Amino acid sequence: MRTQAQKVRCKHCGIQLAEQDDTGLTIRRNDLEAHYAGPGLVSIRCYRPRCRRLNVVRIPTAQAPGGAAA
Repeated sequence: MRTQAQKVRCKHCGIQLAEQDDTGLTIRRNDLEAHYAGPGLVSIRCYRPRCRRLNVVRIPTAQAPGGAAA
């Protein structure tokens, strides 16, 4: 069952950087699209010129249907 994507926002300025759902993290910017399926940590630098802060997002381990880690 697919969950609704949650917006990943810059911790400093609040601009949307990516979306995260049960399949991983997706970044879309103009013609660029990147998908990270984890598990692990992803660092994203804010693209807003006055911000440029580094944001770290944790991608959890995918869960198998029985609740065990995949």
